[in-house]
Amino acid sequence: MAEVISTQLRKGTVFKFNNKVYLVQDYKHIKKGRSLAIVRLKVRDVESGSTVEKTFTSNEKVESVSLDHKSAQFLYSDNEFSYFMDSSDFNQFQIENKRIEWEKNFLSEGANVRVLWLQDKVVHIEISKKVKLKVKYTEHAVSGDTAISATKKAELETGFELQVPLFIGINDFIIVNSEKGNYVSKG
Repeated sequence: MAEVISTQLRKGTVFKFNNKVYLVQDYKHIKKGRSLAIVRLKVRDVESGSTVEKTFTSNEKVESVSLDHKSAQFLYSDNEFSYFMDSSDFNQFQIENKRIEWEKNFLSEGANVRVLWLQDKVVHIEISKKVKLKVKYTEHAVSGDTAISATKKAELETGFELQVPLFIGINDFIIVNSEKGNYVSKG
């Protein structure tokens, strides 16, 4: 396998280090004065699902990992698993909910995702940065609420809660940033 320098590791990158395969969830490049820069990563162990922090010097090398990318459609979830259908061969597969805890907040029935596979194991799913979701519940705006940037809490069809502008109502569709979990615009 080819090697990559630690400064090339970004969110969503998969690499091998000490015989373990990791998925980068967060990346920070830190340079202090004249000393060698460091790369601080929050990574998920692909095999165990545990999240750990790793620190590398900026010139340290790790092994790159080749992944297969496939398109799939989200079908539904139960208490333990989320179910998907491969868009090319229509085979169905499942992913443990604990492996896609954050992404699940933005998956509505029929949503298209990109699935990253390492051999026959799902490593990660990628969803659009902006997703369109339906508001399941929100309070009605109180007359006289005219403060600049006034917001209220809303619950989406996925169960995720966020702050939305006062003019958003039940059954409205909104665009949500799936990386940060915040309101973008009315859909």
